[in-house]
Amino acid sequence: MVPDDLQNKAVQYVSGDMSAPERENFEVLLAWNTELRADVGRLSDAVGALALAEVPAGVTPSAGLKARILNSVAALAGQAGAEALVKTDAEGRIEWVNDAFTAMCGYSLDELKGRRPGAVLQGAETDSAAVGRIRDSMLAGRACRETLINYHKDGSAYRVDVRIDPILDEDGRRLCFVARERKLEMV
Repeated sequence: MVPDDLQNKAVQYVSGDMSAPERENFEVLLAWNTELRADVGRLSDAVGALALAEVPAGVTPSAGLKARILNSVAALAGQAGAEALVKTDAEGRIEWVNDAFTAMCGYSLDELKGRRPGAVLQGAETDSAAVGRIRDSMLAGRACRETLINYHKDGSAYRVDVRIDPILDEDGRRLCFVARERKLEMV
């Protein structure tokens, strides 16, 4: 069952009552949670039905309207595959990663689940000041962006641009975090 806070976010998503960055972050949650994705599909159906209920008699909506809405929601999981994505709980412990993240760092979800990303990926060359800024931002429930040196499962170092956004409930409490990562060329 989808928690009430995420159902409220789903309503905001379907109604268009989210900023572009909020929509982008919510779409990561849609890629992570098939039940939430189904809820968004049902909400989209309901919104479409309401909109069509006001159509004057004799006017027939296009046959593909519902299919287009449902296809756009279903496509979100596929779109999320281009970036390395991580979804953590409110304490920063990994709950889900996409295939691009696994390819980038070498660790599977089973190896990472329940662990903090830094505990696994950071090492000797990782900038401790950047790590501190990330920690402070997460504790404050603020978004942050940093460039770090992380380490692949095989021990090789790589540079990564990390953007972390909190997902907050209506009272401003952290529900979870969404991280987007892009591997950079080593200098």
